[in-house]
Amino acid sequence: HHRDSPPPKRSIPSQRRAMSHIESRTPRRHCVRSGAVSMEQLREVFPKIQSHFEPQVVKYSNTNPHIDKADGEHGESIEWKVSCYMEVAEDGGAMQKHVSVSEPMREVCAPLLARCDEVFSEWYRGLHGPRSISKLVRLQSFVTRYRPFPQEAGLLRHIDGAHVDGSVILALSGPDPSAPGSPVDISFEGGGVTVWERQPEEVSFSYPMHPGDLCTLDNYVWHQGNPIVAGERWSLVIFYQTRYNKQHRLANIVLNMAKEMRLNAQADEELRQKRERADGGGGKGPDEAVGP
Repeated sequence: HHRDSPPPKRSIPSQRRAMSHIESRTPRRHCVRSGAVSMEQLREVFPKIQSHFEPQVVKYSNTNPHIDKADGEHGESIEWKVSCYMEVAEDGGAMQKHVSVSEPMREVCAPLLARCDEVFSEWYRGLHGPRSISKLVRLQSFVTRYRPFPQEAGLLRHIDGAHVDGSVILALSGPDPSAPGSPVDISFEGGGVTVWERQPEEVSFSYPMHPGDLCTLDNYVWHQGNPIVAGERWSLVIFYQTRYNKQHRLANIVLNMAKEMRLNAQADEELRQKRERADGGGGKGPDEAVGP
C-alpha cells in the first residue's frame, strides 16, 4: 500500500447532531443497538482478537457514483488487506473463495458471534415476521482493522451483496470512559457508520458506534464504514442468509432483488403522493419539504 499521504480529513458530525438527525426520521431497514455486547466481555476478548489478527488480501471493486468525494474513493480491483476472515461459506463470496479462514480467530470470537446471531435473529424476525428465518447461516464473518492509510481508512458506500439477506457490524474498540487504558480504549478520529434509506426520499443516518454497539442491516441497504483520519478502529462483521439452500443461491438473489424493486416502487409512490400533496397545498411547509 502507498502510505505517503493519509486520506483527506472530512467533517464528522458530533454525536448530538447525529442523534438529533436520527430522531427526526425512523429507520425502517436497519437498527443500532447500544451496548449489545458488554464492555466486560469486550475487554476480555479483544486482546485475543488483536493477537490472532492476520489480515488476508482480497480483491475489491467499488466505483459507486454516489460515494461522497469528501470521503475518498476505492476503484477497480483494489487489494483490500484490512480483514481477518473467520468463516467463508462455499457460496459466501467470489472474492473470498481463496481465503484460508482463521480458526484461532473464530474460536476467540465464538461468544461474540453467538451474541450477534441472537440480536440479529430477534431484530430480523421483528422486521420480517416470526417465520422469516428458516435457517440462519453465517456466509462470512471477519474482523476488520481500519487505519488512516489509503484503502485502509474505511469502507465507502456499498451494499453487502445480492445474496446476503442481512448483516451486522459490531464495534470492538473506541473510548472506554469507565476503564481508561483498557484493551478496547483505542482512540481514533472520524469513523462511525452511515446508513442510507429511502423514506420515501433518501435519508442518511450517522452513528458514532461506541464499543459494544451493534448495527443490524437488511439486504440492499446502502451503508459505509466512515473513514478515520487518525488512530485505529476495529469492528466485527457478519453476512447472513436466513433461508439458506446452496442449490438455490440464484433463486435467493432473485428474491432479494424482487424485494428491493418492490420497496423502491413503494418509496417512489410515497414520494409521488407527497409531492402531489405539497403542490396542492399552495406551497411547501417545513414538514412537507420535497427531496430532489
